[in-house]
Amino acid sequence: MDEHVVVVGAGPAGLAAAWAIRRAGPDPLVVDQADEVAASWRGRHDHLRLNTHRMFSHQPGARIPRRCGSYPARDDYVAYLQEYSAGMRLRLGTRVHTIDRTDGGWTLALEAGSLTAAHAVIATGSDAEPVLPGWPGLASFGGTVIHAGQFRNAAAMAGRDVLVVGPGNSGVDLLGYLAASDAGRLWLSARSGMTVTLRRLPARWQDGTARAVQRLAFGDLSRFGYPRPALGPFTRQLTDGVTIAVDDGFARALKTGRVVMKPGIDRFDGPRVCFTDGTSCAPDIVICATGYRPGIEALAGHLVALDQRGMPPFIGAASSPDHPGLWFFGLDSSIYGNMHVHRGQARQLARAIARRSAG
Repeated sequence: MDEHVVVVGAGPAGLAAAWAIRRAGPDPLVVDQADEVAASWRGRHDHLRLNTHRMFSHQPGARIPRRCGSYPARDDYVAYLQEYSAGMRLRLGTRVHTIDRTDGGWTLALEAGSLTAAHAVIATGSDAEPVLPGWPGLASFGGTVIHAGQFRNAAAMAGRDVLVVGPGNSGVDLLGYLAASDAGRLWLSARSGMTVTLRRLPARWQDGTARAVQRLAFGDLSRFGYPRPALGPFTRQLTDGVTIAVDDGFARALKTGRVVMKPGIDRFDGPRVCFTDGTSCAPDIVICATGYRPGIEALAGHLVALDQRGMPPFIGAASSPDHPGLWFFGLDSSIYGNMHVHRGQARQLARAIARRSAG
């Protein structure tokens, strides 16, 4: 074997897994196709801040410095991850194409050559592949259509009418910035609404509490056209992996009319976007805050059956007796904050690898 453990992915999840595994014994090799760690964070928009407090967002073994503030900005968080990775064995600029079983372990096929390892940890993140809906008539639209992950700065939207599609965390976050900018008219297309909650309770109680918290915090947003969620946030998290949205000016913009609600999109008709209620608008830019997939089909889809969201059947510290030494880590999301949950899962993963190695 070239390596005992290879971690694929040098984002927060992969680095957390590598730190915990290294602390438990073997020194893993971290491989990433990007030339720098935390590449997905480096590519996010200029206004981005963590939605979770720094006390709950740190990597295992290293607190985020106080100087970064309560909700660290993108560049501060990237610098923190860069410093966190110091001393780790990194092989950057190296894409792993596929993983296959070999005698006693796994073969990772690279651009040039391959690696073998007793343990392969896939930690490429839940947001590796943007999801863009294929609406009827989209090709006839003369404006610009981008995914939320391609948005960079609100100043670039000055004087331009913008339709944001998707009321989840990304859509609400972007509209908060756009509403305070010089952007033109703003619309939000939503088939169902967001929910905000912070409490740890049984799932059905959490759903009810979340609705009450949202109403207390924002009032009845349905009066302004914002649809009531069909499912509570915790039920929806379990059902389709969608987390809550965190408000930073969106609710105020909705109430003042700066943002106008629209239902789901029916079709595109030239320059106009037509909605399911028969209304339409003519935006210059459509921003699709329509989520992501893990994008691991090519990497491991031939090994395990992925569900409709592209998720593997086992994740975190869980494994399968049919695939000893193959692990999927950090592909899931949590209402309580991904980093907060993955911190504990990283230690569990390290212990599981150590036990299997000892056995």
